Amino acid sequence: MNFLEKLNFMMGKSGLTKYSLSKASGIPYTTVDGWYKKKCEGPKLNTLRKLAKYFETSIDFWVDDGSAEELLDDEIHHLAEQYHQLSEENRAILRKTAETLLEGQAACR
Repeated sequence: MNFLEKLNFMMGKSGLTKYSLSKASGIPYTTVDGWYKKKCEGPKLNTLRKLAKYFETSIDFWVDDGSAEELLDDEIHHLAEQYHQLSEENRAILRKTAETLLEGQAACR
C-alpha cells in the first residue's frame, strides 16, 4: 500500500474527512488536500510525526509499503488485546453487543 492508500484506510476507519483530519491533527488542510490533488507519495518528516501521533502509529507505518491485510491484522490484534483486558462480564456484554449489531446489519440487507 502506498501512502495515500494507507491514509484513506486510516481516515475511513476513523470516519474522517480531509478537513476533520486537518483540524484534529494540526496538519494544514492545504497540505492534506494537496496530497490528493498531486497524488503525493508521502509527506515531510514533521508531517509524518503528526500523522503517527494522531493515528497512534509508528512513522515506519507511513513510509513502509504494506498490504491492507497487514493493516487489518494489526487492527484485529489490537482489538484482541483490548478484549483480553476486559472482565469476563464485560466480555459477555461485548459478545452480545456484537451479535445484536450483526443481526441488525443482516436485517438491513
